[in-house]
Amino acid sequence: MKQILFFLLIACTFTPGVRAQDSGVCFEKGVEWKQVVKKAKKAKRLIFLDCYTSWCGPCKMLANKVFPNDTVGTFFNKHFINAKYDMEKDSSGVMLKKKYKIAAFPTLLFIDPKTEEIVHKVVGACDVKLMVEEGEQAINTEENLKGLRQRFAAGDRNVAFLKGYLFTAMYARESEDQAQAMQAFLDVLPIQDLADQATWHIVSNASLNPLSTPVKHVMDSLDYAYQVVGKEKLDECLKWVFYNSAYGIARWTPGSGQSFNEEANDSLVNYLLRFDHVSSPARLAYVYTAKYAREGNYGGMLDKMREAFSYNVFRENDGDTYFHLFMDQLSRSTDAAALQRGIDWIDEEALKTTDLMLMSNLMKRKGNLLKAKGDTVAAEKAFELEKKYKDDWVKVSSRPKH
Repeated sequence: MKQILFFLLIACTFTPGVRAQDSGVCFEKGVEWKQVVKKAKKAKRLIFLDCYTSWCGPCKMLANKVFPNDTVGTFFNKHFINAKYDMEKDSSGVMLKKKYKIAAFPTLLFIDPKTEEIVHKVVGACDVKLMVEEGEQAINTEENLKGLRQRFAAGDRNVAFLKGYLFTAMYARESEDQAQAMQAFLDVLPIQDLADQATWHIVSNASLNPLSTPVKHVMDSLDYAYQVVGKEKLDECLKWVFYNSAYGIARWTPGSGQSFNEEANDSLVNYLLRFDHVSSPARLAYVYTAKYAREGNYGGMLDKMREAFSYNVFRENDGDTYFHLFMDQLSRSTDAAALQRGIDWIDEEALKTTDLMLMSNLMKRKGNLLKAKGDTVAAEKAFELEKKYKDDWVKVSSRPKH
């Protein structure tokens, strides 16, 4: 498997003509799709299909640099019947684009001519080495995309297999395969494998939460995980996992359509109390304050907010995010006294700043609280100020700098 070479793939969105080559890979020329299928059936080979467009830059790179290569040509001419169509201009290309739901270019397909089923797929351009590796994988019935799907469905949960399946799904941009492979991979991943660069990239960019298996494993063996990954790198990853989790907990409302996850909340608190990082007190402030909001105790929520600010737990703009989020929660209240406390606090904050965008955000929250309190006239004035400060910010930001 290629693993780290995944990051060399290039996906095309725009760029302006691509021309067939006379050396290297021998493509069928001027032949309709039905004839290609017939020839491949007779030869008992898979079809290699290059799905390109005339405006695609990476498609041109393949045509000019990769397909003419002797190594690529020798392998592909031996093992495949090769075809290429412009997905927007050739009649067969237009038909195949719809048939195989081609959405990005180049897309490289390996197709069984007996069923016209895709057995392997790559979205994006490859270099010479990777192109040959993809061809080798395509003819391996155990390792191509179809074979990997079958093995997964049969219950194969070997770590090496799952990593290979995941990378293949990434190359193919098959989101369902990626999701199921990712979940299974994270569930069985040993901590020591985090030392591998490609594995770490997968894990650190996954959608993790306090209940994710890797987070549980890492937090249960934190000192060992630090040795494997490195403290600075692991702390940075955990910092964002815990931030996203705390932020999600703080934003939850009864009208969100999802029941509150108490287990995730409790796990996060437990982890944060053990996670010796400068960001932990701020994340705990989010979680502890959110408890008051969930219970509808908005006076207690405001007290907790004051306490958090008194301890100076926030860094950079995190305090503003925290303040705005819980003022948004307060706007759901019918407690007139709590609403007035929020309005007064916003006025306090407005006196401390000259930042136009911050003022706009404060006035938006003030308007929402006034509206919740029933003072529609004052609310409209606050919303007018919100717009004014935002417009002024746009004007200042667009001025040329000397």
